[in-house]
Amino acid sequence: MAITINGTSGISGVDGSAGTPALQGTDTNTGISFGTDEVNINTGGTTRATVDSSGRVLVGTSSTAVNGDAQYAKLQLVGNTLSASGYSILNLARGEYATSVTNGEALGTIQFTDNTGNAFAHIFGIADGTAGAADYPGRLVFSTTADGASSPTERMRITNAGAISCPPQVSGSDLEGPEACGFVADGTYAPIYKIKTALTSLKWAAQFHNGNGQVGSISMNGSATSFTTSSDYRLKENVVPLTGAADRLNQLQVHRFNFIADPDTTVDGFIAHEAQAVVPEAVTGTHDEVDDDGNPVYQGIDQSKLVPLLTAALQEALAKIETLETRLTALEGGTNP
Repeated sequence: MAITINGTSGISGVDGSAGTPALQGTDTNTGISFGTDEVNINTGGTTRATVDSSGRVLVGTSSTAVNGDAQYAKLQLVGNTLSASGYSILNLARGEYATSVTNGEALGTIQFTDNTGNAFAHIFGIADGTAGAADYPGRLVFSTTADGASSPTERMRITNAGAISCPPQVSGSDLEGPEACGFVADGTYAPIYKIKTALTSLKWAAQFHNGNGQVGSISMNGSATSFTTSSDYRLKENVVPLTGAADRLNQLQVHRFNFIADPDTTVDGFIAHEAQAVVPEAVTGTHDEVDDDGNPVYQGIDQSKLVPLLTAALQEALAKIETLETRLTALEGGTNP
C-alpha cells in the first residue's frame, strides 16, 4: 500500500486545509506544508527549509538569491540558529570526539566530481597533529587531478601554524614551520611567483617587518623595480667616516669558478667565508656549518653589502689620484709644490 502526499488535496485525516494542506502532529507549529510547487519544513511556527519549484533546497529562507550564479545553486543557507540575518554556517564534522582525532585524520571534505563520482578536485580539513583538551590543530589541503590522472593530488596546504606551501613540503624541509611559504611554476616558462598591478605609480610589492618595524621592501614604478633595506639616519648612531677602505678592499679575494651543479658556466665572484673575514655583514651563515644530521648548511653572500667598502676605497683612490695630478702639474710647470 502506498501513501501519496501532494499539494492539492493533502492526506485525509491529517491536519491542514484545502489551501495549505499539511502533514503535522499534535504540535500545530511543527510539520510539513505544501505551497505552490514547493515543500516546506516548519518548526516552532517558522519555515526552516524549503524545496522550491526549481529543486533548490533553501535553508533559513523561502526565496533564492538572485545575483550572478547564486541563483542557480541547488543549496542555499541563510543566517544561523542565533540570528536569521547573521552569517551562514556549514559544518562538516567527523563522527567522533575531538580528543579521539589523531594526526592526519580527515575531518570533512568538499568534493568536485562529475555525475558519476569521478573526482576532479577536493578540499580537505585534516587534523594537523594529535588533538587533546582545548587543542585542535588542523590544516586545509587543496588537491586537483592532473591531466591524464584519475585522482586528485595535493597541491597546496595551509598548516595549523598558518604556513602556506605549494606544493606541500615534507617534515624537515626549508618550507616547514610557521613562517614558511613556497611557490612553484605551473609551466615551463611560467614565473615562480608573479606580482602584478595595473598601476604605474610607485607601488609596494612587498614589505619586510620584524620586531623593530619595517627593515626592507620591494617596490616598483612604471619602469623599474627597487630592492631596498632600511637606511634612514634616524635609525642610526655613532656615524663616522669609513677610513682604510683601500687596505680592506685589497684583502678581498676575487676568484673565477663554476658551481658544482653547473659545471659548464664559469663566473667571477667570492668565497663566502673569505669575504666574511673582510665584510662580515655581507655574508650569512657559519663556515663549515652542518645540521643535526650532518648535512651542510651553506653560507650565502649579499654582494650589495660590499658597495660601501668599494665606494670608500674608490674615493680614497680618487683622492690620491688628484694629489698626484696636482704634483705632476706643478712639476711640468717648473714649480715645486
